[in-house]
Amino acid sequence: MANSRCTLRVTVWHKDADQAHDLAMLCQGLLLVHSGPVIRGVRPGTGPIAALDPDSEVDLSTFTVLANVRPTVVAPA
Repeated sequence: MANSRCTLRVTVWHKDADQAHDLAMLCQGLLLVHSGPVIRGVRPGTGPIAALDPDSEVDLSTFTVLANVRPTVVAPA
């Protein structure tokens, strides 16, 4: 069975740093338990890491996950 691995980065913004972190943890948890016909499995990468948006100064949190996905065959027409 063919397999491909990719890194997904997710960034969430919220009213304060705690809520941004909590939302990022929820999103990460949902991704880690997901599997289906395209995404075969997900492992944690980095984060969540707290930061401040440089443009809007809104609190954010970012994380990555490593996903095993089914590759798509691209054939010439």
